[in-house]
Amino acid sequence: MAEQIHIGFGIDKNFGRFAGITITSLVHNNIQHDLNIHIVYDELLPEDMDRLKKTEQLYRNLTLHFYQITSTEGMTFVVPPGHITQAMYYRYLFADLLPSEITKILYLDADIICKGDILPLWQTDLQGKVLGAVRDWGEAKSCVRIGLKNGRYFNSGVLLMDLVKWRQQKLTQKLFQWLEQVGDTKILWGDQDALNGVIDGDFVELPKKYNCIVINNTVLKAEPDDVIVHYIDYVKPWHIYYFDSSEKELYWEYVKKSLWSDMQPLDGNTVHTAMMTARLLHKQGKYAQSASYYEALLKYFLKDKYE
Repeated sequence: MAEQIHIGFGIDKNFGRFAGITITSLVHNNIQHDLNIHIVYDELLPEDMDRLKKTEQLYRNLTLHFYQITSTEGMTFVVPPGHITQAMYYRYLFADLLPSEITKILYLDADIICKGDILPLWQTDLQGKVLGAVRDWGEAKSCVRIGLKNGRYFNSGVLLMDLVKWRQQKLTQKLFQWLEQVGDTKILWGDQDALNGVIDGDFVELPKKYNCIVINNTVLKAEPDDVIVHYIDYVKPWHIYYFDSSEKELYWEYVKKSLWSDMQPLDGNTVHTAMMTARLLHKQGKYAQSASYYEALLKYFLKDKYE
């Protein structure tokens, strides 16, 4: 009998298609397992909901469950400036929203590609802890910033969660209380800071290959044996200005396999992203297109000269 694996996403209308691409990568590399996907959301674009349901029909090993948030009463959301949104806190809600017979869930961010078997991760012994996670890149600064005693700080993009212990410990309430008390005085990474602040090192450390952090055009790259590739930071592989790399090729490989294969790279709307796009196009030998971005930047900076 195929193994039943429960996987959770917490998204808003901006991430429906990206969750669909992540799900596509999961089913392609775990066809031997039954994947039960639990999607907590506040709003989804109709076309994304339609394609998600059609994706479910395509794969015999895939079942989708949707949980729409209609009230946020009792929840405290501290949303730092930048690319992070309120939806990052929806990963706190699985224990409350899912049926009680579901005792464990693997949470994944929607900026992830799975390129291998997740059964060993799913079967990880949590040793009585409430969750398992991979330690974060640059954790030392985060430990100091939020005052962790244990010296260990994890990335919340991949979480293996014991929902029984989560419910017993009333962890959802503790997390929102922590956010209310701390406010935005220490918070840089939102849900991740609160989880680490409350748990303070009391988690099972998962192998790095289950949450390989990659950042555009940096030394943080994926390795051949990585199972889960996580594209952190505000520049994502679906952006036109993400630099060419094997990680970018990996992402678009699954875009093409998904029902979002008509997706085109997204443009930016800031000076910084325009500069990145111009540089990338020049590097690719697309000089005319590159020049058009530089021209737009000049017009922006010399606006009064053009009017």
